[in-house]
Amino acid sequence: MTRSPIDRVVAAAICGAVSVVTILFSTRQGIARDEAYYMNAGERYVAYFDDLLTGRLKNPLSRESIDRYWSYNAEHPPLFKLLYGASWRALHRCTCAIDNRWHPVVARLAAGQHSTIGLLSELTAFRLPTAVTFGWLCALAYLFYVDALGSRRGAIVAALLMFAQPRAFFHAQTASFDLPVAALWFATMYAYWRALGAESWRGAIVTGLLFGLTLATKLQSAVLPLALGAHWGWLAWMRHRQDRSNPDVRPLLSMLAAPIVLLGMWPWLWHDTLSRVRNYLAFHWNHEQYNFEYFGRNYNQPPFPWHEPLGMLVVTAPVILLVTAAAGILLLMRSSVKDDDRSTRALLLLSGALPIAVFMGGRLPIYGETKHWLATMPFLTLAAGYAIDRLGASLESELRIVGSGRRLAMSAALVLVAFVPAAAETLRSHPYGLSHYNALAGGAPGGADLGMNRQFWGYSVKGLLPWLNQRLPPRATLYLHDTNEDSYNLYMRSRALRDDIVDASSIGEPGTRFVSDAALVIHEKHFDDVDFRIWETYGHVQPAQVLTLDGVPLVSVYLRNP
Repeated sequence: MTRSPIDRVVAAAICGAVSVVTILFSTRQGIARDEAYYMNAGERYVAYFDDLLTGRLKNPLSRESIDRYWSYNAEHPPLFKLLYGASWRALHRCTCAIDNRWHPVVARLAAGQHSTIGLLSELTAFRLPTAVTFGWLCALAYLFYVDALGSRRGAIVAALLMFAQPRAFFHAQTASFDLPVAALWFATMYAYWRALGAESWRGAIVTGLLFGLTLATKLQSAVLPLALGAHWGWLAWMRHRQDRSNPDVRPLLSMLAAPIVLLGMWPWLWHDTLSRVRNYLAFHWNHEQYNFEYFGRNYNQPPFPWHEPLGMLVVTAPVILLVTAAAGILLLMRSSVKDDDRSTRALLLLSGALPIAVFMGGRLPIYGETKHWLATMPFLTLAAGYAIDRLGASLESELRIVGSGRRLAMSAALVLVAFVPAAAETLRSHPYGLSHYNALAGGAPGGADLGMNRQFWGYSVKGLLPWLNQRLPPRATLYLHDTNEDSYNLYMRSRALRDDIVDASSIGEPGTRFVSDAALVIHEKHFDDVDFRIWETYGHVQPAQVLTLDGVPLVSVYLRNP
């Protein structure tokens, strides 16, 4: 089928609905460790433009000025950190002196030149760009399916199954890079596919620009040209066998300009460019390893199990997605696809397999589990949509379903059959998506029994903050365990944690960190010794409160004097 204006309306509705639902649910989401760093960086980056607009920054291009604002968290590109800071600045911290220039409506509402109006809470404002990007990704899945595979029924299934994934939904509620880079990876692939059938440079330019934005989001995007280049080579070989001309090379050529986009968006690279690029690459090449539990064993150094990405996929993705995606892949390999003059199936296979395949060498860090290869998931949802669509076509033929009303009713039933189980898993795990395991694993309890990683990033403590606020005495000291100082400060600023509760790590020496009124233990295998040390220090073994998901302990609180 040919895309019609109604498809743009449906895609916009999907984007809006997913964005709104995601940001509303994010209010229950704890602050992840890395997320706190990126929020901090976003504040600093947007301050550069604040000071530039108000005249406080006299030499904006000097090395001293650039380093003052942009050297923090320079191990990651700036695009989404800048978006987080801009969203926070415009929607939470709206000051008249600045917003007369770029937020005039809100500025007029402020009373006095230095008044502040918060349209959104601080954390919500920071996280909004990721939530909107998630909506955009779901809409792109819909549009690509309509364009390449030709059915609205399958397209809706693909979009909804992209939305209803516990791990993806978790990352969509954080101010971090994993969901955004997955969205931009898919968008770049989509633009490349469209550009192969275009007659002008416009599609190629869009492809290069999107790839530049992908590079400006996270380093792992640098391998995307391997998939697109391999696809172009395959397509050229196929056409050579048919005595036809080579495919359009302009989309690939335009991607060569992507580093210019990255450089233009990253002021930190404007001085000592070659040296800083080397440092950036070296940081990730020699990246610090973190602990990860996989089938009962703790890993913190390579070699890692080659099958870890596949194992985590099988035990974390909704079962309905796994089953339908497997069926869809088999069906796609056996069938013809609209516009296969562009080898669409080969493109989907290469672009979808590469994000997960690079982690199967056993050398790259696995501590981030599924977040590292979220870019694979949209391609699985496309395959799942294709399986559901083919099932619908078979049912229409076998049951002789005629009439638009009956076909619509059957299509709606199939969409619900695919979506509801996945949505139920996602809802049940929220807001502890990193502790979710699917029915094949036996849910969260089964994941614990299998010895799978319980969680990471120290985000789950938010579920205990109301209890801590109520039970801890005035000016209590609290050992925060794996919750970092930046997260603690953000909890304080957002008033999620009482402002008189003191981070125990800020007092005393590291060896005396349990000299506190209360202590948190975030349960992961490599933290098993923390409980024992608290028992020894506090003189008892009884936690005062335990946060659980389906009975699986996530965080325990010990009180010195219960």
